[in-house]
Amino acid sequence: MDIASPCSTTLVGHPSHMFISVVNTILTSQCLLSPKNLFTNDCGAQLKDGDEFDFIVVGAGSAGSRVASRLSENPNWKVLLLEAGGYPSPSTEIPATFFGLAKSEEDWSYDIELNSTACLGLKDKKCFCPRGKTLGGSSSINGMLYLRGNRKDYDAWANDGNVGWDYDSVMQHFRRIEDLQGVEDERYGKGGDLKLTSYANPQPIRKGLIEAYNELGYGKYDEEKPMGYFDALTTIWKGTRYSAAKAFLAKAKERKNLYVSINSQVGKILVDEDLSVTGVEVRINDRVVKIRSRKEVILSAGSVNSPQILMNSGIGPETHLKEMGIPVVKNLKVGQNLQDHMLLTGLMYNVDDNAFLPKTPDDVIDDWYQYFRHQTGPISLTSIENFLFFVNPKHKTQYPTVQLYYAMLYKNDLYGGLKIAQHAYNHPDEVIEIQNENNKKSHNVLLIPSISYPKSIGQILLRSSDPYDKPKIFTNYLSDPNGEDIQVFLEGVRFYQNLTRTKAFSSYNPKLVHIDLKNCRKFEPDSDDYWKCSITNMATTVYHLIGTCKMGPKTDPNAVVDPRLRIHGMKGIRVIDASIMPKIISCNTNGPTMMIGEKGASMIYEDWQGSGKL
Repeated sequence: MDIASPCSTTLVGHPSHMFISVVNTILTSQCLLSPKNLFTNDCGAQLKDGDEFDFIVVGAGSAGSRVASRLSENPNWKVLLLEAGGYPSPSTEIPATFFGLAKSEEDWSYDIELNSTACLGLKDKKCFCPRGKTLGGSSSINGMLYLRGNRKDYDAWANDGNVGWDYDSVMQHFRRIEDLQGVEDERYGKGGDLKLTSYANPQPIRKGLIEAYNELGYGKYDEEKPMGYFDALTTIWKGTRYSAAKAFLAKAKERKNLYVSINSQVGKILVDEDLSVTGVEVRINDRVVKIRSRKEVILSAGSVNSPQILMNSGIGPETHLKEMGIPVVKNLKVGQNLQDHMLLTGLMYNVDDNAFLPKTPDDVIDDWYQYFRHQTGPISLTSIENFLFFVNPKHKTQYPTVQLYYAMLYKNDLYGGLKIAQHAYNHPDEVIEIQNENNKKSHNVLLIPSISYPKSIGQILLRSSDPYDKPKIFTNYLSDPNGEDIQVFLEGVRFYQNLTRTKAFSSYNPKLVHIDLKNCRKFEPDSDDYWKCSITNMATTVYHLIGTCKMGPKTDPNAVVDPRLRIHGMKGIRVIDASIMPKIISCNTNGPTMMIGEKGASMIYEDWQGSGKL
């Protein structure tokens, strides 16, 4: 794009040289954002049929990055990391614009299959399903909030027979990866590879929310007492995203025994007659080659692609594999048990100017300059606020059922966040029109409830026998037979509405914007029936898909992997990613997935200690 000067006259001499220097500095700053030089050079072009490695890790996401890095700490092990995507672009680095990464080159661009119980009011009735396709995986496109979950989350896993996965046991693995910055908190790790930062947004509305929560009788959140408000830690460091790739792979860049191949999509694993896995079949750009593993293949491709690879290899539900014409190698419930958190963006409030710090369009230009030059200011913070709240609207003393987010929208969409979010959530035209009209009148706050423990269960199925075809993602949102998910959503809506009626929040003069959904016009605005209709029309993913290679003991007929993450009845293969979670945890899943990577790598060391445990 050519940029023409709007001025009738121009600078000359030294001022002109300095002006050009400033412009060049700004242009160069986007190059400095690129994280590509942090990582090992791509070895894909050198890989050929029959090449052997001790370990092959499939997927360089939140878990896979950690697994590959940890295994390569042993200089006697030759480790290959295969990633279907490429290097992260500079756009992934900017925290405030992460919503814009949906449907980008770093996203698999999956859509959830049409559902009779959810997403009914979105464009083409489609919920998007963002999944990271780049080094760092979904940690390179997510909202950068770092949470660990509460005691109930993990003790429930252990109580189902997953020995070693109780809360106290997994906390030590969290602390091993963590490097908490700027604050002292003995509950978190120091000296690990993952930089964690905390901040308190100076916006007036955050203080108002604290006072409103206090007015309703709530205090601060704690993992042991998991109800209340807090400023979540973030995976942001020095103003840029600190993905799993940055945290774990960058430090391994100089290791000669770690090989990283990008644009390398694994289609199948290779299985011998005795159910021993001996390698993978991988498409590297336009070549398909077979790579051998001497010890193990580790699937860390995520809750969509790990089950897809297994089913393409004949490991999965017998009936479905036969329908696809794929010979059955092992009949297991692969692809089942899919769970995800959902959120609702339908609570939009107009608020007075006193809710936000004053901003002008010129201020926003200054903010972008500040970011590109120094990686500081509002653009260096995630656009989904890190000030969170957990609540059970029915019982103050029990575990939470709802997680509450909020997002700020300046009048006239100064930062462009409303437009980006409307695209990311696939909003229909009538919603966009109403939101835009109200945003022209005043500042807005989006109050966003998310259900913590959804009951609805979905599945991943193959679309065809082509291993590189997109799989089918059936989330079955809001389909639980007793309607508990919709009811919990409704309780979250009503809780947030009560919050806006407190004395503290009323000082912003909040006015609920009625979203006139076409499918819900037969219901009275703000009635329970209207909100239930709104939920089935507008609620969508929080990017937290888990569970499709369920962990469980041998006695669990639905389990795919055992508590040491080995596939039941097979040799030389593990699954180490979010797909092994037997039950969804109460909160954001990125931190726990990295913990799974650390714990899984530790198990590999324990099981191969005769080959040189560090």
